[in-house]
Amino acid sequence: MSEFSNYLEAKLDELVTANRILGNENVCDAFGHVSVRHPGRNDRYFLSRSRAPERVEVEDLMEFTLDGDPVDQRGRTPYAERF
Repeated sequence: MSEFSNYLEAKLDELVTANRILGNENVCDAFGHVSVRHPGRNDRYFLSRSRAPERVEVEDLMEFTLDGDPVDQRGRTPYAERF
């Protein structure tokens, strides 16, 4: 795996952890969310599919354009509001 791939994987793992922490601490409810910018593309970001934050897994993470369009939805339902 390349250095960038390892870095991206670590960032996505951190996003999962952030979701779970915020959910477990009741900072976000089922309608709250946290995102992270794509480290290699400043025109993209990652956000979980529409799911309770404390239940987010890495497979739930979706990549979006800055316009909020999913890059590869794969049948997953995104949050209705995303910025």
